Amino acid sequence: MAENPKLTVLCEKLRGKTFELDKELMTAGRKDGMDICIKDASMSGHHCDFVRTPGGSYILKDNGSTNGTRINNVQITEQELRNSDIIQLGGVEILYDCADSGDQDAATGGFGGRTHTINLDDMSSNLSTTREAVNYSPFAGMDKKKQKRNRMIMMGVLGALGLVLVLILCWVGITLFTGK
Repeated sequence: MAENPKLTVLCEKLRGKTFELDKELMTAGRKDGMDICIKDASMSGHHCDFVRTPGGSYILKDNGSTNGTRINNVQITEQELRNSDIIQLGGVEILYDCADSGDQDAATGGFGGRTHTINLDDMSSNLSTTREAVNYSPFAGMDKKKQKRNRMIMMGVLGALGLVLVLILCWVGITLFTGK
């Protein structure tokens, strides 16, 4: 390959951000220390790996991620990448671009040596083929648990205040009727 393949983020938040695949093994995920670090809640800490083949292309391997890895909207566990593949890591869409696509012309639509440009600024909306990621974070359930706990505490406090109010009313009633 003349140049290293590149990954270009397509989703709105990081649109246009590029990563160059320049090592035998490149890790991708949400955690610091990943070769490709994308801070998005729909991505797992170590979401997937990009592994260079002897031919110079890359294989994408899902790492048991929570929201999965897809290529051209098909869920995968491992697949070799081709020029212009759309990769979805959780809810993040990425374009795989390998500059030297001579061997892959038939598979990728026959661009030959011609340059093709995708201008993301001209798009009228941020339409995505990404399916909705059901679980954006393994910690998503914590908010509901905290809300439930806070409701239980509030109900306990209100119940105790109601009991105190009833006891005060009973004491006032007894005091008035008995005259003591």
